Amino acid sequence: MRGAFDSITMNSAKAMGLEGYGDAVGCRADLVLLQARDPIEAIRLKATRLAVIRAGTVVARSAPRVSRLSLAGRPETVDASAYAPRLAKPA
Repeated sequence: MRGAFDSITMNSAKAMGLEGYGDAVGCRADLVLLQARDPIEAIRLKATRLAVIRAGTVVARSAPRVSRLSLAGRPETVDASAYAPRLAKPA
C-alpha cells in the first residue's frame, strides 16, 4: 500500500521529470494535506483532503470528517484518523 501511495506522489513526479519536487528545503510547496496518520491510513480511510496547497498558498480547504455518536459513555464525535494504529516508520 505504501508503494501504491508513492506511485501517485513522488514517483509520478520523477517519471514526469519535474524539477524542484519533493519534501526538501527549497522545493516547490505543492501538496495535499490528508486527514490520516500515514499513507496506508490515507488509502484505507479514503482520507478527506483537508487542504490543497499550491506554491505555498492554500487554494482549497475542507472540514475534517468526523462521525457523531449517540452512545452512552462514548465520546460525541470520533475522528477515524485519531485512533488509527501508529505504524513504524520505514527504515
